[in-house]
Amino acid sequence: MSREELEAAFGNAIRAYQTGVDNFDQAMADHLGINRTDGRCIDLIDQAGGMTAGELAKAAGLTTGAVTAVIDRLEAAGVAERVADPNDRRRVRIEATPKLWELSEPLIGPMVAESQAIIDDLSDSEIARFTEFMNRAIEIQARHTERVRELPKRTY
Repeated sequence: MSREELEAAFGNAIRAYQTGVDNFDQAMADHLGINRTDGRCIDLIDQAGGMTAGELAKAAGLTTGAVTAVIDRLEAAGVAERVADPNDRRRVRIEATPKLWELSEPLIGPMVAESQAIIDDLSDSEIARFTEFMNRAIEIQARHTERVRELPKRTY
């Protein structure tokens, strides 16, 4: 394969992976009875080990009003809770509850276990290089997400 063909195949694989993640996330949300925005927000909260509503709004690209409604729904579902910030008792943090993993582990656990075989096939240097690629790609995507969010909204 030529370099051009390799790059095209790599780009297509990334796009297909993104679609697969999107489809899996939708299936999980459907199974759990939550909407995609709430699913994305609880994942952001869990990844960060908790965050304020303002931090969640920024991370999710939502308004603070929308985030308040998301948090209310996540609390009602029992997968998140508002807790006092240990560094500033006037602030409230949103944290995932153990129920989140009780509900999601049976859904995601088998896929994670099966994916371990892929990781086992990689050398330490390949894992390090792939991790570097992912981290760099995440940084680029975050930068361009902000760029697009700052563009004027289209009107039709």
